[in-house]
Amino acid sequence: MPIDVSKVLVGAPDQKTTGAVLDAPVGTKLPTSATEELDKAFTSSGYISEDGLALKTDRSTNDIKDWSGNVVRKLLDSFDGTLTWSELEMSYESLCHAFGADAVTKKAATTTSGAQVTLAINSAMPPMRSWVYRMKDGDARILIVVPKGQVTSVDEIDFVSSDAVKLPITLSCYPDESGNSIYIYVDDGVKEAA
Repeated sequence: MPIDVSKVLVGAPDQKTTGAVLDAPVGTKLPTSATEELDKAFTSSGYISEDGLALKTDRSTNDIKDWSGNVVRKLLDSFDGTLTWSELEMSYESLCHAFGADAVTKKAATTTSGAQVTLAINSAMPPMRSWVYRMKDGDARILIVVPKGQVTSVDEIDFVSSDAVKLPITLSCYPDESGNSIYIYVDDGVKEAA
């Protein structure tokens, strides 16, 4: 098989008219290709930090050893999939991504004040939602779909004059009805000549 540079892709955001990280209620129609239009229920939170998106899978195993102590097989003990990123906005949408809509309220701008957002941080876990992450490299597209994901951690939030306030999010991914936690769809963008 010859090497093909079109298969070497970068994970730049595909923001189009909305952001590259979007979520919707579980049960929303999910895309099944990298180029499919998203259901209108998916909403964006806006800018993501330059560190981008990190996907991590962890398979914990137990060893089966023979009489002499050699490992002859490994059994899956547990599987965990997570995605991490940092929201760059202190907007209603970003705070809802990080803490759940029940923790965030907003008031429209008036003649005496701008739009106001209030975050009430407590021990409640944000609800499970469906998530999509859109990336592009020229004509190529990558789409990561998490059918059931829940924000399980928002790491330390720093308020400093030398950097943007970031909301560092960890999303835990749970299996769907098919037993899959994460789907990755790739379209290399190379079309056949007409």
